[in-house]
Amino acid sequence: MKIVVHNGIMEVIDASSDAVDHVTSTLTYIDKAKQYQLKRMARNPWQRNSPLYKKLQNEVEGKLYTQDASGKLVFSSCYYKMFMDQFRHLQPVVVDSRKETGKTVPLPWTEKPFDLRPYQEEAVELMLSNWRGVINFATGLGKTLVATHAVKRYRKRALIVCPSESVASQFYDLFVDAFGKQKVGFYGDGKKQMNDITVGIAASICKNIKDFKNHELGLVIVDEVHHVPANTFYAIAEGLGNVGKVFGLTATDFRSDGKDIMITGGCGSVLARRDIKWGVDNGWLAEPYFLVKEVDTKGFDYAEDKLKAYKEHVLNNAVMKKQIEEDCRKMMAAGKKVLCLVDEVAHGKELAANLGIPFATGQDSKSGDYVELLNKGKIPGLIGTDGKVGEGTDTKNVDVLVLANFVASKGPVIQAVGRALRKQGTKTKALIIDYVPKGSTMLTRHAKNRIRFYREITDKIKVC
Repeated sequence: MKIVVHNGIMEVIDASSDAVDHVTSTLTYIDKAKQYQLKRMARNPWQRNSPLYKKLQNEVEGKLYTQDASGKLVFSSCYYKMFMDQFRHLQPVVVDSRKETGKTVPLPWTEKPFDLRPYQEEAVELMLSNWRGVINFATGLGKTLVATHAVKRYRKRALIVCPSESVASQFYDLFVDAFGKQKVGFYGDGKKQMNDITVGIAASICKNIKDFKNHELGLVIVDEVHHVPANTFYAIAEGLGNVGKVFGLTATDFRSDGKDIMITGGCGSVLARRDIKWGVDNGWLAEPYFLVKEVDTKGFDYAEDKLKAYKEHVLNNAVMKKQIEEDCRKMMAAGKKVLCLVDEVAHGKELAANLGIPFATGQDSKSGDYVELLNKGKIPGLIGTDGKVGEGTDTKNVDVLVLANFVASKGPVIQAVGRALRKQGTKTKALIIDYVPKGSTMLTRHAKNRIRFYREITDKIKVC
């Protein structure tokens, strides 16, 4: 068996039958979202015979490899470590054609950020000594600091890919502080400023990927890499596959839609992993305490329809909304800094108006300012949507996190909990309040899932 590995792809020639079986099974996935849509459509005979149904049938299974008539397998070089870990014992002939790319640039500190902790130093060294990989650090353990030092030490033109404008703005400010405005560009939100370090929004980069192919890049870092399976992120990973070094940052390297393998396909295997429990046990994160309140929401169950159940038992439910509002008000009155995450804008607006605190949403350009006000202790609390505050936002001064977003998947839950665990000043503990809508079978089941995730972090959980 012969392996030829390039920056972007690897080829497996004369693959053993075991290797073929491994690749075809591992690099094939089921899109659970499309699978669910097919199941719903199958109940209706008209939809079952529609062109869309047939299209989804062809798309529900995806594969991340090709195999030609000679049997040669071709797939992303990001899978190199995973493949070699499995078949190194066969002693394949390896032709390694990977090489560094990009323009070397001087990057002196303008204002040096924090020194690295030992585990962060380890992560930077791993990035410098590998071609591809993922740094999986829980929120608050310093992924952005690792990225800053990696860019500094590698001294090649770098692109930082961010999932949203708010996250990109945070990275941009961080790099400007570290290296000076003359070294940093911003790509997206109407701007196309490219520089030795370019911070960009994924959607904008994806639309103009050719601009970056000619920019002499040596390093690509994808923030919130669990979004890589989305079409935009994966297109970027493929489009810039010939760049020498590509890495991902995340707190959750898994997904609920069946596409976990695409994270590896976009950025490589996990190089370093430090979860919330590790961060708490080693004193780097605040200790979480969970209070889960059972609320007797009445109304129609809607056991098979999440959207209707949510509207019935949360969005339009006076009992649930009153409980959430009372908890926020009580904690703020006690001098605690409160962050409340909601799923729907309508719910957030109502809560913010009743409590007299700001609402951070993608519809408000001042949302970033609201987060900063909370971080500085100038407001007692903040309401935020998952998309704006629940992920990727640097919240440093949260004593109490109120989870009024009722998510079921592990990734968003862990991301949200991380908003409360950053240490600041004398803070050593954080309270997370969650709810069980007892009138809804589906939402109760989702709450039990969240409690199970909490138990992976701590045993300090009270259900009442």
